[in-house]
Amino acid sequence: MNKPTINPGSEQLQSRWLNVCVDVSKQSLNWAFECDDKGRLEEGIVPNANTAIPAWLDQIKARAKALGFTHAQVICEPTGGYEKRLLKLARQHGCMTALVSGESVHQMQVVQNNDTGKSDWKDPRTMLLLAKWGKTLTDRELTSRWLALRELGAYYDRLERGCTQTKNRIHKTLLHLCSELSFKKDWLFKSRAAGVVLELYGFNPASMLAPGWSRFRERLRRRKLYHSTIARLWHDAQACELCVDDELWREELSAQLREHYADLRLVQQRMQACRDRMIGLLEQLQRHEETRLQAHPGLISPFLLARVLAETGPLNEFASVKQLLRYGGLNLRPRQSGSQRGQDRQSKKGRARLRHVLSQAVLKRVVRGQLYGEYYHGKRAEGMCGAKAMTAVARKFLKLLYGLERSATTYDPQRVFACESATRAAA
Repeated sequence: MNKPTINPGSEQLQSRWLNVCVDVSKQSLNWAFECDDKGRLEEGIVPNANTAIPAWLDQIKARAKALGFTHAQVICEPTGGYEKRLLKLARQHGCMTALVSGESVHQMQVVQNNDTGKSDWKDPRTMLLLAKWGKTLTDRELTSRWLALRELGAYYDRLERGCTQTKNRIHKTLLHLCSELSFKKDWLFKSRAAGVVLELYGFNPASMLAPGWSRFRERLRRRKLYHSTIARLWHDAQACELCVDDELWREELSAQLREHYADLRLVQQRMQACRDRMIGLLEQLQRHEETRLQAHPGLISPFLLARVLAETGPLNEFASVKQLLRYGGLNLRPRQSGSQRGQDRQSKKGRARLRHVLSQAVLKRVVRGQLYGEYYHGKRAEGMCGAKAMTAVARKFLKLLYGLERSATTYDPQRVFACESATRAAA
């Protein structure tokens, strides 16, 4: 099983760690730590490079030992990837690692300095103050299969966005090239007929009308298109020709459209390959008992389960379901002052991709007759807007997955909404 990466130790043990706070940039690391109880600082700067960081870490470890600390803990902000090298090398050299929220550092700096200024040498001092108060975040060290699954999840998300962008480009090109085309998106992107029209005519109305109706119908019937589809295409092409455009411009648009469709096919092939690899990794995790969760037709598909686990990591690393909800930014943020109370809102401070994947996972489960259909439509009947109701379903769904993982039980739809006392009585 995967070992928990929550930083170990009690407060008494952590008080014997030397907190070394680092502001990370692409080129350099600004660092600082307190070397005595009076708050005296040692500060410096080191290049953010593989050749410089190990020697600096050895110096920090020696300095921590000389000051009477048992370990050195490297603390930094997430900075879009530039911090990963530092954290990896720190773990390799036997140092503890932790993170601090960039938002917390900014807000605390305003309190600490009474201004909104930003400078690299100030940030480590502010991080030290946050570390003193215990406001650090866990730096999770995922094992190889979990790390690969998370990377594939991020890659699939990029491919998904790229697929949407390519479809938008196809729509925009068709709007100029064949503005009267009456077919819907499913026909454009899923039907064989659209591929035939693209291959023969490039959706250029002039090219469709040039050979005449008989020749046009004969060519498409030879490619097994329906009579109704052929007649509809001819009618749309005639309607487009009522607004005459430059022929050279149309030919260029037609060439671009062919390239966009080729890009779409390539992206879709990559998405399918990525799905297969993610499902394969999920099966490996299940075989090695690194997760107990299993896909179920009425609950979640293998691919969506792989995407959810790619974002959560091992669920047994979370001490409680509240911690998991906060990790995903699904915890509620109250708005209350005195006797006035506003609406509780979703914090959205955690992993945005996890919230996105959960919304996809529960979308089919909120249909009437499905697992959360009655619950979702009950919330809507109470006046809750659709987005909030979907968030409520996503929270319940994540709690369900967490419970199945921790209890090592199989999914039983009859127990999802049953109260605990009734379940015990039935047993």
